Amino acid sequence: MSPRDKQTEATLTRHLRAFANSSVYDVMQDYTEDSVLVIPGVQLHGLTEIRKFFTTFIETIPAGFLEAFRIQKLEIIGEFGYLLWEASPWVLLGTDTFFVPDGHIKMQTFAAHPLSAVPDLEVQ
Repeated sequence: MSPRDKQTEATLTRHLRAFANSSVYDVMQDYTEDSVLVIPGVQLHGLTEIRKFFTTFIETIPAGFLEAFRIQKLEIIGEFGYLLWEASPWVLLGTDTFFVPDGHIKMQTFAAHPLSAVPDLEVQ
């Protein structure tokens, strides 16, 4: 594993641990003001919009969701990470793709099936 692979893996491991602990504060440590999170139908830019997404997501997930969260695959290729996951019965298929230069998430895509797992955000 290259140094770049290791840095990306460490960032994503820290990020997933923060999410599993329901810590919006710790999740946000992996983003910068230049970060972009793309979810179905919306592009979230910067810390304020991304924080709103994670706050809503973590506050609204049903009891048992985090305990049901299972990583099916985590692929690291240099500065890129691909995550395939599930949290059955709520999410049968979830996927995230990350671009992680310099130890921070610069861009992330997120999608889940069923789509009802994605918080309804009105970003202005």
